[in-house]
Amino acid sequence: MGAQTEYANENSTSNVAADAPPRRHGFQPTDLALIAVFAAFIGALAQIPPIFVVGAVPFAMQMIGVLLAPMVLGSLRAGAACTLYVVVGVLGMPIFAGQRGGPGVLLSASGGYLIAFIPASFIAGAVATAVLRRRPRKPLLIVWLYVVALVSLAVIYLGGIVGQMINVSLSLSASLAVNAPLFALDLVKAAFAVVLAIAILTAYPRLLPAVRHR
Repeated sequence: MGAQTEYANENSTSNVAADAPPRRHGFQPTDLALIAVFAAFIGALAQIPPIFVVGAVPFAMQMIGVLLAPMVLGSLRAGAACTLYVVVGVLGMPIFAGQRGGPGVLLSASGGYLIAFIPASFIAGAVATAVLRRRPRKPLLIVWLYVVALVSLAVIYLGGIVGQMINVSLSLSASLAVNAPLFALDLVKAAFAVVLAIAILTAYPRLLPAVRHR
């Protein structure tokens, strides 16, 4: 009995899925609210002054929100949230890092990252949903969510490197040199995003994408 109780407590973020109502097709009002909230959250994090700038790329906090969204929203809602954030910024609202906005930002050294936020969130969200459907124990869940964050970072940095090569004519080697320290620090942000995701999913298990798409 004691072992069963311990197992149940350890899996509190996933076992609650059984009582969830079936998922209806399309975005519901709650989904739209979550999309808007996460887009605003990413924008708010971007307004925190960058700690430093490397190669005209600000080391901004918005990455935490971008990495967190797929873990707790799943593919479609996370992708929609990041799309909304990018679109609002491109339309002119200064919600990008450094209080920038407008279409010109997409042609800057950081433009590739912003564009890549969108496919990264869709792809990582799909991975997160697949992971959460397995209902792993919490230690393994932490590892898998970090893998989800690494998937996001891989797509984002691929877009960022390509963007720098196109927008500011950096060579591949120069772009890799610029991105290496940023990537190392973003690994720390990824760990922080995982901690936040575990806390959110424990407190609000019905946010689990694997639950809502059963």
